[in-house]
Amino acid sequence: MDPMAEHHPKRYEHRLHACPEALSTVRRIVRGHLDSWGLNDLADSTTLCLTELLANVGKHAGSTECLLTVHHHGDRIRATVSDTARALPVMREPDFLAESGRGLFLIEHTAHAWGTASTPTGKEVWFELHIRPSQPEPNENAPTTVASVAGARRPIS
Repeated sequence: MDPMAEHHPKRYEHRLHACPEALSTVRRIVRGHLDSWGLNDLADSTTLCLTELLANVGKHAGSTECLLTVHHHGDRIRATVSDTARALPVMREPDFLAESGRGLFLIEHTAHAWGTASTPTGKEVWFELHIRPSQPEPNENAPTTVASVAGARRPIS
């Protein structure tokens, strides 16, 4: 990993109207950015959470206009949707028979963290996903070890 990459965050911003027709395009663009950042393993979780946040803008904000920001820095990505509504969302226990009302519940169970903040122009709703460290490539020449009953490690022949 390039140590300088930790100090130069990657960021994507998109001012949009969060209408149902726009969501597939937004998901495709965000997937492209995650792929270019080497984070395609986070694409499904990220796009699921973003879809829920953007759908809430259209249902609850009074306007579909919003700002989407996806920020990759260090060991996590943070996605934020900012809109002009002042009322902060509240997670409630979902009715699994209802057609809606599960968005924040899904985010709560998918993201590592999420939250809201009031802003001078409305609010932000955000979530974070942690980046799993990549596994090192196996070295075919290195001896494999196993733990013995006593807990010492010994090479396998």
